[in-house]
Formats: sequence, structure tokens, C-alpha cells
Amino acid sequence: MLPGHSPAPDAAMFPFGKQRLRLTMSGAIAAAVLGLAMPLSGIIFSNFDIAAWIFAVLWFLALGGSAVFLAWVGWADRHMYLAFDATGVWWRHKEKGKKKGHVVIPWASLEAAGLFWCHEGPNNSGHTLVSLELCPRDGVDEHDPALSPLIVHDQPDLPGVADRRYRIGIPVFATRHYGNQLVEAARSRTADLWFGEHERPTGYIQVADLIS
Repeated sequence: MLPGHSPAPDAAMFPFGKQRLRLTMSGAIAAAVLGLAMPLSGIIFSNFDIAAWIFAVLWFLALGGSAVFLAWVGWADRHMYLAFDATGVWWRHKEKGKKKGHVVIPWASLEAAGLFWCHEGPNNSGHTLVSLELCPRDGVDEHDPALSPLIVHDQPDLPGVADRRYRIGIPVFATRHYGNQLVEAARSRTADLWFGEHERPTGYIQVADLIS
């Protein structure tokens, strides 16, 4: 690990946080407008009785609270990113009880890297969930607070893929936005470490596993 550093200037950068901020702020603005719509209509048309005003106030509080929550979530994660350079895989995310910071897993510490994907819902419905699978040469570090949440333990039944490894889930909105750019950025920098992209059964990757 090389905390406290930053990706190289030529790194392939995927700013999930900025993209998420745009989405959440759009939702926050929509919720705020809807929240104000009913009280304003009562003021403009002056046709609300007591019961209607009580409902309008509750409507405003519910949607106003949703708007504040969406804005807060997007703003709090605005600096989140995933990046690839010659050194390794970088990301910035919140550590529980700590400030956000840069973390990197060097390519030199890995014995294999690749991509898993699966459908979120049955019958190929819903979104496609994607995860970056990183297999450390000397085993996972369960004591590192930045890495321990990423540890998975299963048997993928694929040659060269360790049972205990790190999984970085890619947000659905980021997969849609960046498409194959993200896959190519990882694959082009892993060289002979890359074990490919493999489909997994539906539900193999959970939405809770994704960077959010």
C-alpha cells in the first residue's frame, strides 16, 4: 500500500464521485420542486382547507428531506474515483471513522486481475453488475481498514483466480457512462496479470458490493 500519494498525470481516471454528484443533485432539485409545488399551489389559488394544508406541509417535509439527503450524499462523495496507472489501482473513498484518502494496490503486489460480471435480475433483466477482482500475491490484508471491506472469499473455479481476493464493485451508472473504457484501462495496464472477463450467475455480485 502507498497511502498519501496520487495517481500519475497520465492515469486513466474515472471520477465516479463527480458523476454521482450530478445525478444526486438532479434528483435533489426535482424533489425540492415537487415538494414546493403543493404548498405554492395552495398559496396561489387559496383553495386549501385545514386538512389540505396539513397534507401540503407533510408533503413538503417529506420531499424536502429527500432533497437534502440526496444533496448531502452526492456532496459527501464528490471526490470519489477509481484510477489506473503504471503503479497500480487507485481509488478514493470514505474509510469508516476517518477522512477520505488515496489508496493504491500496486500491480507488483498482485498475481492476477480480471473482471467479473453478472445480471442483477433473472432472465437477463435489470442492470449488469461489474466488479474488478484483484488477487494479491501474498494474500489479503484483513487488518487494513481501507482494504478489509473489499475482501471476498469464494471459489470462482477459474484457473489463477484466488479464493480470497479484493473486489472493487463498479457502480452501475459508471459502467453505463464509461462503457468499455474502464475495462480497457484496467486490461491494458495489467499485462500478463489479466485473467479476462467472466460472466457469473445472476446474484453473484450484490448491489451492496458496488462502490457507492
